Amino acid sequence: MHDGPAGRAAAAGAAAHGVADGRPWDAPLPPWPSAEPEETVTAGPWRLTLRGAEVADLAHDGVVVLRGVRFVTRDHDWRTADDTVTHRSTTPTATGVRIRTEVAATLDAHEVLRSTLDLVVDGDTLRVEATATTTTAFRRNRIGLVVLHPPTVAGLPVTVRHPVGPPTEQSFPTWIAPHQPATDVVGLTWRVGDHELALDLDGAVFESEDQRNWTDASFKTYSTPLAEPFPVALPARTRIRQALTLRVTRRPGGAPAPAADLAALDGAAPTSARTPSPTLQYTASSAPAATRPDAADLPAPAPVLVEPVLDQPDARSLLALARRDARGAPLDVRFVTDDPDALRAAVDAVLEAGPVARVGAYDPVTHVTTPPLQRALLDAARTVGDLEVVAGTRAHFTELNRAIDLHSAWDGPLSFSVTPQMHDRTRAQVTEALRMLRWVAMSASRLAAGRPLHVGPVTLRPRFNAVATSPRPRVTDATAAGGYGPHLVPDATDPDQHSAAARAWTAAAVRALSVPGVATVTLGELWGPRGIVPARTP
Repeated sequence: MHDGPAGRAAAAGAAAHGVADGRPWDAPLPPWPSAEPEETVTAGPWRLTLRGAEVADLAHDGVVVLRGVRFVTRDHDWRTADDTVTHRSTTPTATGVRIRTEVAATLDAHEVLRSTLDLVVDGDTLRVEATATTTTAFRRNRIGLVVLHPPTVAGLPVTVRHPVGPPTEQSFPTWIAPHQPATDVVGLTWRVGDHELALDLDGAVFESEDQRNWTDASFKTYSTPLAEPFPVALPARTRIRQALTLRVTRRPGGAPAPAADLAALDGAAPTSARTPSPTLQYTASSAPAATRPDAADLPAPAPVLVEPVLDQPDARSLLALARRDARGAPLDVRFVTDDPDALRAAVDAVLEAGPVARVGAYDPVTHVTTPPLQRALLDAARTVGDLEVVAGTRAHFTELNRAIDLHSAWDGPLSFSVTPQMHDRTRAQVTEALRMLRWVAMSASRLAAGRPLHVGPVTLRPRFNAVATSPRPRVTDATAAGGYGPHLVPDATDPDQHSAAARAWTAAAVRALSVPGVATVTLGELWGPRGIVPARTP
């Protein structure tokens, strides 16, 4: 099906709607309608970018030494609070500058915390002190300072200092690390070119993770380690204080600084597999059925991906709605279930109802294809004869990276989805994710070791919360006529979804993901608020 009629129809439909526009994948994007205002501050050897509540792209003598610093609040479901700058002052000093930023953090439009970030540049030293007070009670999984390292430090040595015991010598991971590469951290020392960097952390114990797993252009050092219990109930008027100090020493003779534009991360995919250009697919719309556009406004029929949850009463309706979106093209059905017997019965039923491109299955809690589900899929494939079955994850590349050993006996295709806004909704984050998409695709190709990859859906925002601690909401509308799944997920719709920048981003994402071994790329929903085509006003 890689280059069959359905694939060609998908490509033609995508081109007609601006998804395949012929530009290089790393070409500049049109302006985002909701782009954040930026302010550049220089003080002595330092250059900083103030972008919302974040201090971004911290450069010393023209070399980017940190990708960003910010104070982050994440609730019991790992949702990141929205930050609004309420006041900012920039005051030159005799030896540098002081920048004071006051921020209100909100969850579901309700303020939960007020914080102040005091940044002081003093010669070659930069210090940030964060103080925060909760304004209402809420449950948090993580709270505190976050330090982002640019992805171009990949492979560089780093010394990790701990509260107890001697420092450990490590390296920033080259290939995307599935788990935290550094834990129990109170300081880091590393070198970029002639710049020797010493970071001291105060007020909490920190750890580091490889955010490229989620297509963020950074390694992250953060407080509230995962080993600590969560969620934690914070009463109103809880006080938090943390600080960091970054000291820069120039020591000529070091290795050249990596390219600040991230171009150093490009390269050939680490696989000898050769496949045609990926087939483009769409995702079934989750918007209310009454807002479906006229058929004439939709792109040419193409394969459609749908993810029915088998223990929900709307599973049958979701398949019927997806058939309507596919308009005769085959479905790519990825069942969500932990029951191998229910999966086998569902596969039989969906094959009887119409054309099917492939079938997959994922556990509703871990979001990966467990070995029992893998065996059920293989049984179905042997029964049908030519049915393609796919395993992996319906969530981020992170879950595939962490669960790859579960698939050691699986020699078929693997899957994962991508979205750039798991941690950060700034437009800079979304744009930078394009180069990380290429890196993720290359890393996935390495993990797949010759197995084909099915990537997607590719969505601007997460279509479900893969790390929520709250119970899954029960579905009561078996018809799904009022919308389902992503339509009911808070913050799943990006306000710039139908902008020229979003269309260009999607086109660039497809090209960035088009590395050898990638068989299909599934775009976002065919139509609706999260779709390629806007919804019709009922």
